[in-house]
Amino acid sequence: MSEITLSFCIPTYNRGEIVFKNILNILRCPDPDIEVVVLDNGSTDNTLELLGGIVDNRLSIYANGANRGFLYNVLHVIDKGKGNYLIFSTDKDTFSSEKISQFKKFLLAQSDLAGGFCQFNSKSLKIFDLFPAGFSAVREIAHQARHPTGFFFNNKLLKKIKLVENYSDSQYVDLFPLDFVFGKLCLLGQGAIYYPNFIQLETGAMAAKVKSFETKGIQKEAFFSPASRLRMAINFCHHINTLDLLSKEKTRLSVDVFMRGLSGATTGYKAVMKNDDLCIHYGMPPRNVSTQEMINQGLTYCFSFFKITWSSGKEKYLSRVSFVFHMMNFVLLKICKKLSGSEK
Repeated sequence: MSEITLSFCIPTYNRGEIVFKNILNILRCPDPDIEVVVLDNGSTDNTLELLGGIVDNRLSIYANGANRGFLYNVLHVIDKGKGNYLIFSTDKDTFSSEKISQFKKFLLAQSDLAGGFCQFNSKSLKIFDLFPAGFSAVREIAHQARHPTGFFFNNKLLKKIKLVENYSDSQYVDLFPLDFVFGKLCLLGQGAIYYPNFIQLETGAMAAKVKSFETKGIQKEAFFSPASRLRMAINFCHHINTLDLLSKEKTRLSVDVFMRGLSGATTGYKAVMKNDDLCIHYGMPPRNVSTQEMINQGLTYCFSFFKITWSSGKEKYLSRVSFVFHMMNFVLLKICKKLSGSEK
């Protein structure tokens, strides 16, 4: 497809000094078959001036001219990558240049890879896990609302599913378009989790120094709010129902999404609200979320989820029974793992 094996795709906005250092770090890797693609989203700082001073033909710099929004910048910077494989990064995170060749070797060794993600702070002795196309790959890779740095994709398959055309509805994908993308990609090829630590995420202290440009914590629409966790769980489930999978597989995936959303709307929300660095980053005062508040949020989440997903009349009685059965099985397995001490 291309002489370039791997494209590093980085959207940026008003983080000139940080993105400049991170790009230089990637370009320290001498491999001629990599490229760095940057799309500036109308920065008002010195981002373009700094990046323009980098002399390396492996760097391609694009600019929107005006701020087109987070979703536009994410999708279009990925779309501009020319490599056979693409890896995404926010402009705040760093790659270890000396470990890029190992990652590239992993990619080239896979003949049926659709995409996957890099695990952060992994203690695994394995290099990677592969999951067959279809249910297994979708379950392990898609619809998890993970931090997107380290997401990687087969560019040929990405073009096939029409990334920009099909995933630009902000009301549907919110801040997690790539989780929807994985849902489609993982039907076309294997999914993978890559374990060697070659990505350094922005620390909490670093985040506290610069407020988020995308998320205002005081707003109900903040991605970590219980209301947003509910909305994303519902949208993920709607997307799952469009995938070419068996009915029982869709139910199991929906249960996974429901349980992750419930955790995010309760204990996950509590963890964010008591984290001083995150609260500063998202421009909100930290506070303690009480047990009673978490219970209320959990009940609201459950009631609203079932009311919305089961209100269309399309779901039959047996499908609801199946959902409850799989949910109970999910919970029992979690309890068994915890009791056996095998929970990660």
